[in-house]
Amino acid sequence: MLRITAGEHRGCKLPVPEVRATRPLVERARLAMMDHLRLLLPGARVWDVYAGSGILGFEALSRGAAEVVAVERHPKAARQLLESAEVLGYQDRVQVLRLDARRFLATDPGPPDLVFFDPPYAAFRGPGRAEVWRLFRDLAAELRPGGAAVVHTPKGILNSAERQDLPGMEQRDYGTTSLYWWHAPE
Repeated sequence: MLRITAGEHRGCKLPVPEVRATRPLVERARLAMMDHLRLLLPGARVWDVYAGSGILGFEALSRGAAEVVAVERHPKAARQLLESAEVLGYQDRVQVLRLDARRFLATDPGPPDLVFFDPPYAAFRGPGRAEVWRLFRDLAAELRPGGAAVVHTPKGILNSAERQDLPGMEQRDYGTTSLYWWHAPE
């Protein structure tokens, strides 16, 4: 079970879908990330790409985000996302797209204020690394001015060339995990 850390549903516990690639961000890191983004959350339009359990989107909604577009290919995880949205009363504010994340931008989803990008760790360790990084850059390029994109990776995995793609990218480490966030210029 995952616990929402703050906002209107603080303390509410949500199940984790029984999907092997689902690796929810630890609570301490989620709390720190949401605190960092707190000024952007009220009224935000959020893309949660590789949504898994959906906890990042639900954390954002609990803190005042207006809507979440959750992209999750796995049917069990997508079904759990919809069930969790209903439990929280967010069924009208969460859109679940069951498709491969690489096809998401082709749906013309409209610009976001926040992007959460949480692909399986294997995507950063295998031959598809360049493609997954390019997808993150493409998603970040769609942000509204002043918005932010956050990527969850294995600790310290982004190299200097990747980080230079998005100047000003910040990194915070939590155990074996890193969060990198980038703010779009105003």
